[in-house]
Amino acid sequence: MNEKQEVHRSFVFQVSDIVRLVRQNFSQEDGVDITRSQARVLISVWRNPGISQQALAGRLEIATMSVCRLVDALEGKGMLERRTDDADRRVRRLFVTEKTEPFIEKVLARIEAISDDFLAPLSTGERQTLENLLGRILSHASSKRTGTDQ
Repeated sequence: MNEKQEVHRSFVFQVSDIVRLVRQNFSQEDGVDITRSQARVLISVWRNPGISQQALAGRLEIATMSVCRLVDALEGKGMLERRTDDADRRVRRLFVTEKTEPFIEKVLARIEAISDDFLAPLSTGERQTLENLLGRILSHASSKRTGTDQ
C-alpha cells in the first residue's frame, strides 16, 4: 500500500467518512418538521437537562447566537423551554418539553436502526469490542481536551 492509501485508511479519515455517511443516512428521515441542527440541539438538551445556551454552544461547537436562533425556533414549536437560573438570573437553562418526548423516541429509534445497519458486518462480540475501544478512545481524547489526563 502506498502512502496516500495509508493516509486515507487512517483513523481520522475513517471516522470522518463514517460520520459523513451517518449524517447522510439520518438526513433521509421523513416526517419530522425540524432541521438536523435543531435535532442536535434537542438531543443535546435532552441528554443535558438544564444546560445553559452558552454551554450548549460550546458542546455543539457553534456560535452562541446560532444556538439562540435554534432555541428560539424550537421554543416557538413548544419543544424547548428556557428557565431562569436560580443562582444567576442572567443565565437561561434549557429543558425539553413533554411534546418533545415522542420526537426523541423517534430519533433514538432512527439512531439504533442506523447503528444496526452500519454494524451489520460485525458479530455481537466484535460490536462489543468496537464499542469498548471507541469508548476508551473518546475518554482519552476528552481528557486530553479538558486537561484532565495524567
